[in-house]
Amino acid sequence: MSLKLVPRKGSAAWYVRGTVRGQSIYETTGTEDKGLAEAYRAKREAELYDQSVFGARAVVPFNRAALSYLEFEERSPRTIDFVDRLIEHFGSAKLAKIGQAEADEAVRRLLCADAAPSTKVRAVYTPLTAVLMHAHQRGWCDRPNFQRPTQPKGKTRWLTPREALRLINAAAPHLRPLLTFFLCTGARVSEALDLMWDDVDLAAAKAVLRDTKNGEDRPALLPPTAVVSLANLPGREDEVFRRDDGEPYTDKKRLEGGQIKKAFGTACRRAGLIKWSATGKGKVDGACTLVKWTPTLTPHDLRHTWATWAYALSKDFMRLKYEGGWKSLSMVERYAHLMTSDLIPDIALVWGDSHPAFGVVPGREMRQNPCSPIDEVKNAI
Repeated sequence: MSLKLVPRKGSAAWYVRGTVRGQSIYETTGTEDKGLAEAYRAKREAELYDQSVFGARAVVPFNRAALSYLEFEERSPRTIDFVDRLIEHFGSAKLAKIGQAEADEAVRRLLCADAAPSTKVRAVYTPLTAVLMHAHQRGWCDRPNFQRPTQPKGKTRWLTPREALRLINAAAPHLRPLLTFFLCTGARVSEALDLMWDDVDLAAAKAVLRDTKNGEDRPALLPPTAVVSLANLPGREDEVFRRDDGEPYTDKKRLEGGQIKKAFGTACRRAGLIKWSATGKGKVDGACTLVKWTPTLTPHDLRHTWATWAYALSKDFMRLKYEGGWKSLSMVERYAHLMTSDLIPDIALVWGDSHPAFGVVPGREMRQNPCSPIDEVKNAI
């Protein structure tokens, strides 16, 4: 006997009544509209059939599992954002019907087309697996096992101090303090763009980076250049770093980047930190005439640069691990590259004479440069 729509005395809403494979129900559809009530009846009948064939786990919806996951214990703001977006995408889709194809489709729907493999893993595959594992442990679905995109080998690009100085001086005025901050603190782009003035203490030469990648707040000690650079920014409310029009950068919930992509690329071009390649289009007399340029580095490579300089001064992986907010020494080793000793004095051109976390820059008196960021800012005061 299938389910049928029936009226109920004293109620304007339609009810469904009947038996599906031995399970009887009598419940409201919650609507007076017969068309909507019929849709509810068909959906409910299909659910009961699936439950009878595949078990109760076949009818648990994603949104129920996701809310259970969030309520089970305290989650970081970033995790909550990721899961909220998954709830918006999957809604009441049954857990039993979420497989590899559905996970891949969530990536396409929720992220930009050129999202990096690491972003896909961090923003979709990892939180989705966490929710489904939570559900699996409660008998609501099978154990999840998604194929994830292959992570590229760790980048090794870092800048010498003079290359970094060239990049800063080539950047637009609004971008220079941000690039200086990256190079002085090793902050990730998202951490810097989310920095608020309430978390900056110039007198103590310190800033606090909130909700970092490892889920913890991280204090960032500021060398002289960073202090002077921040001190000369306009305003002391809300976001520290802003666009050229004075507005805050777009808040992308740390699911994707790109907020400074164009300005950073222009700075790289002006600084000569680019490579040229033929496009293969627009041929004249059989020869390719169109070429394009691309930067040889990304904003994240400035974090590699900071780590490389810091290790060159300290030779202390444990100190660098703490200051950079890494959870393992293997990650520190990936970021900190070897730097020849003759380049070490040049670090003073960008950091100033010393760094509060890593000490005095040796041989700094030999490397005076009137175009260093700190001198440029001082001269503007």
